[in-house]
Amino acid sequence: MIGITSRTIRYYEQLGLITTVRESSNAPRRLDEENIERLRKIRFLRKLGLGLDEIAETIGSDEKATELIKRKKTAMRAEINELILRANLLTEVIAAAEQGENIYETEHRLNMPPDHEEMKRIADECTRLILESRFEDLQGYLDEDMRQMPPGYFEVGWNVHIKPCGEFISVGEQSIVADTVINRLHFEKQDIAVLTEIHAGIVTGLFLQYCKEKEA
Repeated sequence: MIGITSRTIRYYEQLGLITTVRESSNAPRRLDEENIERLRKIRFLRKLGLGLDEIAETIGSDEKATELIKRKKTAMRAEINELILRANLLTEVIAAAEQGENIYETEHRLNMPPDHEEMKRIADECTRLILESRFEDLQGYLDEDMRQMPPGYFEVGWNVHIKPCGEFISVGEQSIVADTVINRLHFEKQDIAVLTEIHAGIVTGLFLQYCKEKEA
């Protein structure tokens, strides 16, 4: 009825997550409405990535489950940021290897503070190319993974997300958060933030975000 096998249901019962009723030792197990609803909750929490031990602690309280989900999301974001950082380091090492350098000699560069002025220059250039619809010229700034985007990817982004914002007015305030330069563009109907992730002079991510005036 809810897509959970009888074997799994028996396992959940062994863990104390649910209870079943048997009228005799030979009779089949039965589930009442309360435990069927618990099974639905367990299935949903498993889809969200919660372990059975975590579910056992929270299944009886929607408030506890919500709090745990929030903590899971925070931890996941931290893990994603760590993976992005590692991917950026790999990009620099690969670029060094392709230029004939010894990969182990790049370690000293990995610990150098970012050149914010160079990051701003690259972000400004990429933003200008986007505004001028010169999407092919963007390729020279992108890392290998970004260059593998489907043909017309940036053009579609322009037509779907930027063009409906109306006439371009001006470039607004610029800010830097970690390895991302944020350029805010003022349009007639809606402002757009261009987020350019840059590592070692290479664009590893380029994103568009709707924003309000004076919002980073």
